[in-house]
Amino acid sequence: LPETMLGVDYLDGYLCGCGTQLLLHGEEVFGGTLDRTLLRQVAAFYLNAPGRCCLFEAERGAYLLQCQTDFDPWPTAPRVTAPDDFDTRFTDARITKLTLYGSITPAERALYAGRLEPVLQSSGKWFEAILPGRGKGLGLRRVCRQMGIAVENSIAIGDSDNDLDMFAHAGMAVAMAEASPAAMAAARYRTGRCGEGGVARAVNALVFGEGCLDKTEKEIEGEDDKGLRGP
Repeated sequence: LPETMLGVDYLDGYLCGCGTQLLLHGEEVFGGTLDRTLLRQVAAFYLNAPGRCCLFEAERGAYLLQCQTDFDPWPTAPRVTAPDDFDTRFTDARITKLTLYGSITPAERALYAGRLEPVLQSSGKWFEAILPGRGKGLGLRRVCRQMGIAVENSIAIGDSDNDLDMFAHAGMAVAMAEASPAAMAAARYRTGRCGEGGVARAVNALVFGEGCLDKTEKEIEGEDDKGLRGP
């Protein structure tokens, strides 16, 4: 989580790690971290997989295992160089999910079987692995239950295939302008780009009735009206 977000006073909490961890009003309501035995096995596997890049994501920071590749998505991330690094060097790290670059392989499916659930991207450029039975959809429902909000009154804003589960549960699904084709197809409305205030635009339109959002093809269904004003 960026430090700039942790200190703001207008957020009630954070749903992190592809839905595996819910922090609400400063307390962990729900969490799911990979145990040390599993981390050792995963690290050993990828250390012996030339060219495979694995990012271990934690609530504070990320740890990169880069196997003989020039691709470096996180140049400042600490490097995982031995199977027991999370026992010896990164003992305080609470890893909530993995991010892998490229499509999933049969060997990875065998490694994860019964222990990790792959969350795939239709592009095949990357995927995630989380503990089974988690995910953004369940996380969204937990948020609503904890805050006393009917799930049909929730708004989900996302940009990739890992948001599809959340879109399926939310009352309103909004895709960022740069969203994957699958996420765009599953959303009802489209907002601006992430780095250009797209989330704020969606909140202003749907919550405060200020401004407008474009309808997606799914919502238009042959209509000529291209916008929404107000809730």
